[in-house]
Amino acid sequence: MRKTLSDMAMHLKNLIPTEIPDTYAINITFKDVKNEESIYEGVLAFRDFLYRLCDVLIADGDFYDNNKKITHAFDNRSSISVHYPFLHNVERLLSNIGLHGVLAEGSNFTISGNDMLNSKLSGLKNLECLRFLATCGICFDGIDLDEKKPDLSKIERIIISYPDNTAMLTGLKVMAIAQKEFWSNDNTDNLLRCDYRSLSNERLEAVSILKELIKPLSINIQNYVLKLHQRYLDKGLSCDIKIKDFWIKIYYSYKKREVWAVNTSLNNGYQISVKAENTHEYTDVVKSFPLYLQEMIARGYGCGKKRGISSNCDGGCRGLRISLDESILGITDEIETWFDDELSCLQGAGRKVNVQI
Repeated sequence: MRKTLSDMAMHLKNLIPTEIPDTYAINITFKDVKNEESIYEGVLAFRDFLYRLCDVLIADGDFYDNNKKITHAFDNRSSISVHYPFLHNVERLLSNIGLHGVLAEGSNFTISGNDMLNSKLSGLKNLECLRFLATCGICFDGIDLDEKKPDLSKIERIIISYPDNTAMLTGLKVMAIAQKEFWSNDNTDNLLRCDYRSLSNERLEAVSILKELIKPLSINIQNYVLKLHQRYLDKGLSCDIKIKDFWIKIYYSYKKREVWAVNTSLNNGYQISVKAENTHEYTDVVKSFPLYLQEMIARGYGCGKKRGISSNCDGGCRGLRISLDESILGITDEIETWFDDELSCLQGAGRKVNVQI
């Protein structure tokens, strides 16, 4: 079943940080925008604006959901340009406003029509996005959005304001600049996620991302995930982060070989994925696990088509998946035993290679 635009908005709202520190590192790139105190205030206001934007889409998403393409059942990534083009167009418009808008007295933006609008879209599609942002509280002085078909090409100057919180446009500006200047292949979509950490252009702190990622889950599940995180850092695994197309993955590796990961995505929700390749080395241990966990492990990790166990894609290349819901609390000991044994096999293989050398 296709995830709707309203579903996407609910997922996005969960990715927006609920807690932003009072202060954090800000790159020198932003020194000419506003002082740090004004930037902190602006980012908070922009975060609250994004909550409002998501709430409008959650309530009225069907009205704007003009694309019915379905992502693959096992795909974690959700490209909004392909599957949710209206949200993509809104994001492009917000980015243009942030990048090209000139902050004036009273925290308004002055911008030319050509700089603001998306040249790749028709006038009607640009107008649809402008009307949506007006629904979300942004005011556009210099264009009559009530006119049925205004000639957008004749707009020379627009004054943009957000009366509910004038600081919001400062937050939009710095976040738009950060997304453009500090984009990386493993860290995207910073603007719509209001990832304030991108303003520092420093390496992301895994535990900070992890705590935000699991915030919507119960306290018991949060505590268990954080326990696993620390347990395998202590055992020498590296921890890395991938954020792409509204999929967040925090993964733990032994010598660049991924062992397990915590994921959240629109299609698959909150999960632990496991790339266990050595379960044949500890079959007696696996037999002591609950039956459904045994059956999961028996399916094995890797492409089902290549292994001849499935005629279609079974998502096996993405690892064995355990839902991060209350059921996981009944198998916490088994998961730790499983991961420990898998890691022991990897470490043993490494030692054998060293001996041969």
